[in-house]
Amino acid sequence: MTISDSRREVEAPAPDDAGTAGRYARPALPRPIAVVSLGVFLNRVGGFFSIFLTLVLADRGYGPREITLGLALVAVSGMAGAGVSGWVSDRLGRRRTLLLATGLTAVFSLALVEITGYWGTLVLACLMGAAVQAYGPVAQAVVGEAAPPDRRVTLFAIYRMALNIGAAIGPLIGGFWAASNMGSLLVGNAAVSAAAALLLLFGLPKDTPRASVSGAEARTGGDAPPDTSGAQAGVLRDARFVGVSVLLGVIALVYAQQTGPLPLAMKDSGFSTSAFGALLTMNAVVVILCEVPMSLAVGKLPTRIPLTLGAACVFLGFFVNALGITWPFLIGGVLLWTVGEMLVSPVAAAAAAEAAPPEAGARYQSFLGFCQSTGMSLGPAFGVLLYGMGPLWPWIVSAALGCAATPLVFRLLSGGGVRR
Repeated sequence: MTISDSRREVEAPAPDDAGTAGRYARPALPRPIAVVSLGVFLNRVGGFFSIFLTLVLADRGYGPREITLGLALVAVSGMAGAGVSGWVSDRLGRRRTLLLATGLTAVFSLALVEITGYWGTLVLACLMGAAVQAYGPVAQAVVGEAAPPDRRVTLFAIYRMALNIGAAIGPLIGGFWAASNMGSLLVGNAAVSAAAALLLLFGLPKDTPRASVSGAEARTGGDAPPDTSGAQAGVLRDARFVGVSVLLGVIALVYAQQTGPLPLAMKDSGFSTSAFGALLTMNAVVVILCEVPMSLAVGKLPTRIPLTLGAACVFLGFFVNALGITWPFLIGGVLLWTVGEMLVSPVAAAAAAEAAPPEAGARYQSFLGFCQSTGMSLGPAFGVLLYGMGPLWPWIVSAALGCAATPLVFRLLSGGGVRR
């Protein structure tokens, strides 16, 4: 299996096979997708600790050096959580892994109320960061398996709409909550995570063997996940998928310049913090309103078209800042990289679902998530480092990376591909 540009599955979706996609192809919004979408909404609404980690550490009396170390360790832990979630899911099953991630988030959040020492706080924060980031790849595997192939991109866009609405509401709720009592913020985080765990417990169907399992595996029935021992290194053998995932990580690295050099450049050009916040709000509103309709338009196109166009929009959207940090270029740039985000994100997740063999969907989503979260984690620091060398360097390097990465994305998705 590999990322396929032909969309053969779209032409002949399985009408009623024994696999997950066949079982859930009938409803407009299959139940597993509805449940994990509502779960990711709660996950983002209740992500108070990750959003306000800096303020929590400052409230406990720690200085910039301790806070910087804490943020770096939590970022690395989140990358690790995304990276190993597929491996865990292939052994425990999708439902059990999601329950474990949300349940542990609630437990660690409550523990942080009582443990206030620096190293104790960091250990729990890192564990919670890993648990929070483990949710996404496994939930995306559920979406990919439950979605009919011809609607996969659109259903991934619906999942992302729930994620983005939660991400927009969470900081507002957390901001009011933190203003009254910073400690109770952690209790709220735990309560929302526990609600997400209950939703998954009662709403998500039990793990069942996939259509590709052997007869011996099928006889295990019930809640037992399939044996995936033969697919341990399957992702790394899929050279084209690995290459595209790494390039998507590069796109994520450039996309993360919005939280690194961009606010610094705006501040140095005389813009207020509220102006920067307004641009991020514009990005969130456009994504929430337009991503699902856009997915309907691009869902049946060859994969290489939306991914290549999306990559070009992200790189160009940050390069325009080299022309001037003024309202026309700022607004135009944000709209460009927002369109890039809407083109890349649901199509990339759907492409990973198409590339994966039935027993390794979570592993593929996990590797993609690891590459993208690595780019998002390293991007801000990388951009600030470049900005320190000169105010034009982040935007010039973004353009240079775009000139290299965009043709490679197109080439990898257009060729014959490397198959296992």
